[in-house]
Amino acid sequence: MAELPQWLAAIIAEVRLHAEAALIRRLDAGSGFADPRVPSQIYLRDEAALARIAGGTLRPQGTHRKAAAELERAIASAAHDARQTRLGVMTSRLGIDPIAGGLLVAALAYAIDLDTREIVHALTPRRRPALYLETCADVLAIEPAALVMAIASGSALRRGRILLIDGDGLGAAIALSGSALAWLLGDDALQPPVAGTCELVTTAVDLGVALPAAVLTALDALVARVAAAPEIAVVLRGPRGSGRRAAAHRLARALGRPLIVIPIPVLLIAERRMQTTLLGAALAAARLRDAVPYLAEADALYDESGNLAAEHADAIAAMPGVVVVASSGRGGHLDLRRPQLAVAMPRAELDDRERAWLASLDAHRGPKELAAELAARYVIGPGAIADVVVEAGRYAVAAGVKLDRDALEGAVGRRLSLRLGTFGTVVTRKALMAELVLPEETIETLRDMISMVRERAQILERWGYQRHLGISRGVAGLYSGEPGTGKTMAASVVASELGLELVRIDLSAVVSKYVGETEKNLGKIFDEAQDAHAMLLFDEADSLFGKRTELKTAQDRFANLEVNYILQRMETFDGVSVLTTNAEASIDPALQRRLNFRIRFPEPEVDEREKLWRQLLPPATNLHERVDFRALAERFEMTGGYIKNAVVRAAVVAARAGRAMVAEDLWIGAHHEYIEMGKVMPQLPGNL
Repeated sequence: MAELPQWLAAIIAEVRLHAEAALIRRLDAGSGFADPRVPSQIYLRDEAALARIAGGTLRPQGTHRKAAAELERAIASAAHDARQTRLGVMTSRLGIDPIAGGLLVAALAYAIDLDTREIVHALTPRRRPALYLETCADVLAIEPAALVMAIASGSALRRGRILLIDGDGLGAAIALSGSALAWLLGDDALQPPVAGTCELVTTAVDLGVALPAAVLTALDALVARVAAAPEIAVVLRGPRGSGRRAAAHRLARALGRPLIVIPIPVLLIAERRMQTTLLGAALAAARLRDAVPYLAEADALYDESGNLAAEHADAIAAMPGVVVVASSGRGGHLDLRRPQLAVAMPRAELDDRERAWLASLDAHRGPKELAAELAARYVIGPGAIADVVVEAGRYAVAAGVKLDRDALEGAVGRRLSLRLGTFGTVVTRKALMAELVLPEETIETLRDMISMVRERAQILERWGYQRHLGISRGVAGLYSGEPGTGKTMAASVVASELGLELVRIDLSAVVSKYVGETEKNLGKIFDEAQDAHAMLLFDEADSLFGKRTELKTAQDRFANLEVNYILQRMETFDGVSVLTTNAEASIDPALQRRLNFRIRFPEPEVDEREKLWRQLLPPATNLHERVDFRALAERFEMTGGYIKNAVVRAAVVAARAGRAMVAEDLWIGAHHEYIEMGKVMPQLPGNL
């Protein structure tokens, strides 16, 4: 007992005395001297009933009056004030009244004192060892009905996750929860299962995020209003990486309180795995530590209809004080059962991004000279910038290298990963500009598109085109031409030159027969691509971006709605997107107007076809000196895609024959490809 804090030792001693007094009262009433199965040996608190049942028996009574008197004096002298202790802090922060507080101290003593446990078990000899509510009624001398109400649904003990309750009514067994016990014993760390999903950030921590000046001003203006409000929600609306967590931490620091980060998507996954509700436990942990709860990505709490689950709504409604919520703003107004104050966290402007890069690189001794270039290249917020620099720094330390451009770009790439599921696949093989075989004017237009992406910070932000013309940072292009003319390859070249992740969208997975599903899928694609700074490739886009039609059927109406939605999203999309089509005329004119570049890929001429044959034949075949590429180019009018197929077909012919490839195999492969194209077969040279 000497190792326990003085206040805790005093509480245990007092509870033990009360438990001993309850046992003494039973012994003094003659209970326990004979066979407990005899009805006359039961303990009754009603003296008249006890006299009737025990009358005429050999049941001795009044044997412990002296001990009872001594206990009464000891209990009176043991009374103490626990308001300045951790127990007092817990009862104050969680709103625990004196009756519920009695159950709390009884459970605390039972949890860590062996003698208290022995006495409690002696009070219920015919039941499994536990602390029962009926026993607490005897020990604490409190009306049983009041104790039943103290553990009822919605009570402070239940909301605060203080007690584990097994059963109902007076027969319920109670025990102090592990998290409450750890906190009372001096451990402020979060406990499982909350510890596995949430994070406690103290006021001493500096997140190193340089928030825009406008956001700082808005947050500072809220402090007084938040501190005075009994219940309020601060909603931080902005995209992923905009610094919402840093804003929540700044607000908590201004209030002099720590921050508990509750990542809602992670929490919901844990809830499904454990089949229990964790949001209430997380909010209770915040309340116990006087921390500001921060619900990250709170939009995930709401279903498609915007409804909040009853248990989550109840947990949020029961949380006093301020709750900080992060929202993307895409789902509209959030029902948080309390007044709301909103803080806009818009996409950071170029100057704000540069300041954020400078601050983070300076804090981690990184190359500050890269700040301007990185700010212009990556449209990510200050929160994402700080995370990128921290991750790059860890990688550099682990690899034993300096924090340089490669480490930073690698961290950006990992940070900007997409979560598109079955809607898209990442194109891993990216071609180089030197591999393109196209007319010079087409190459120059592609270079213009690349330059527009690279220099859009200069054009749109520094020169004011974005503000003056009201245009977005997005760059969109339409690549049209016959199959195999290099449209998809050109898109991969653009992605390679810009250092972007290229994602090919699977339109068969996007388009749905159900009303509204296609728009929903497209919304997810654009949202994720914008947050991830990725480049989108819509192959065969005319199937999705086709012309709007006259309203003749309900199907026409919904098809037109899809195109209208696409037009709106293309207007606001800040990333890079490429649409490819074999029939440019089928693309809706309104969409074409919104495209920055419309590049036509013509079928290759003889010189270009000759270059394609040379380029697509692998050097390992050692055939380049023995093949008349000019003759192949003149004889077969094929695009690059078909030439590639012909080269592969030639390899198949050689492999089937069990020998190395020869020049004639290329003619055979081209001949077969020509047949399958449905063209008139040219005459093969010689006897082929």
